[in-house]
Amino acid sequence: MEKLKGLIALLVVVALIYVAWSLIPAYWYNYQFKDDLDELARRLSYTNKSEEDIKDVVIKKAASDNVALSDDEVTVIKAGAEVSLTVKYRVHVDIIVHPVDLDFALVSYNKRI
Repeated sequence: MEKLKGLIALLVVVALIYVAWSLIPAYWYNYQFKDDLDELARRLSYTNKSEEDIKDVVIKKAASDNVALSDDEVTVIKAGAEVSLTVKYRVHVDIIVHPVDLDFALVSYNKRI
């Protein structure tokens, strides 16, 4: 009976490690992308780029952070010197027992000093 309890405990620990191993990269990439999005909002408030150009820059930066974005997932509002970047995207994580879709929403806003 003790061996069965030990085996079940080991299986639970292995399952938790597997789930964490599957989910943590999506959250890590989101964290890195959030930092880069904040930096982009600060830097792009001092340029004369159009909203479409800024959207392209955001999508390229997301790709470098292992986040796949499409045009409709990025919203850019540039009013004068103020820049607002909104990104809403979904990441599908295949876990053996139950696949999961993680929704992320990031907002970065900056205005000139």
